[in-house]
Amino acid sequence: MRYSKKKKRKKRRTFFLTFALVCMGLSVAMAFSMGKQADAPAILNSKAANTALPLISIHRQRHLRIYINVPIGEDDSWRVQNNILELTLSHADASAAFPAEEQPLDQHIGFRRQGGRVVVELELDKLPPVFYFMKTETGYAIKWLDAGLAGKRIAIDPGHGGHDPGAIGQYLRLEEKTVTLAIALELKAMLEQAGAEVFMTRSTDTIVDTTLQPGRHIGPDLWKRYELVSEYSPDFFISVHNNSWSDRFAYGIETYYNPNSLNAYHSKRAAKAVQDELIRELQRYNRGIKRKNDAVLQVDAPAVLAEILFISNKEEEAMLAAPDFAGRAAIALYEGIAAYFLDPGGE
Repeated sequence: MRYSKKKKRKKRRTFFLTFALVCMGLSVAMAFSMGKQADAPAILNSKAANTALPLISIHRQRHLRIYINVPIGEDDSWRVQNNILELTLSHADASAAFPAEEQPLDQHIGFRRQGGRVVVELELDKLPPVFYFMKTETGYAIKWLDAGLAGKRIAIDPGHGGHDPGAIGQYLRLEEKTVTLAIALELKAMLEQAGAEVFMTRSTDTIVDTTLQPGRHIGPDLWKRYELVSEYSPDFFISVHNNSWSDRFAYGIETYYNPNSLNAYHSKRAAKAVQDELIRELQRYNRGIKRKNDAVLQVDAPAVLAEILFISNKEEEAMLAAPDFAGRAAIALYEGIAAYFLDPGGE
């Protein structure tokens, strides 16, 4: 589309001209942080710009983002079908935000009305293979990424730390905090070697919320981890733990994801990829992928929590204490994350 200065252009062209200007970067103020958040979600602020926001806008920083500027509704949903990403908007203002006539916005984006809701459609053929959703002050952003680990922002959360040892083995008195940190440090080195940018909630033997006193419930520490990860705005998040149970014969590996998160679909696929690699590498009982709504799994990014063996089981505690175990577990986690970024999903 070309911008025309002729006044005789019809009013119905206004929306498309606005969209074109946004695509060329000639309008809409953007507020974003630099430093460790150099590629964090840009927040479109209509008050700062002192102008109405376009319904859909495209921005290219290091990666392509498409913004859907419609208030978030509780029943909003999305799916991929026939290689088309469909975002169904349920907010009462969604219909009013669209033009009266049903028309495509460009070769990738269109919309239609369906049962009182609005469905935004994005053809995926010419877009990068990896995408996920983010929330903004004005609606949603969809971020696209190329396949592979290079350039990805990954957050690692080694469970527990400091005066919170986590679970403690009954036989060797091995502490969970020590195992999780060792695995996380090995994983960090591998990911950075592959070109990823890595953030860790802790890299030493310390609790993350340093204001939390010994003997107090660790809930505030979990939310502190959530806050740090959310601020970092990663493309992927993994929390590393060891399991424990009163039944000392319980054993195996399980990986969790949050079914209620914005990117539950991606998180479930990531959990399966991580679980598969842990089972392949460690050759232990497969307890499967499971659902969990812990604080750390409430981040918007695709997120998983891996429970790697039972520290309460005599045989598995011995495995966890082995000198080469941290490296083996890290390799499995690395391969699982790499598999997710190689092919994050189908329909």
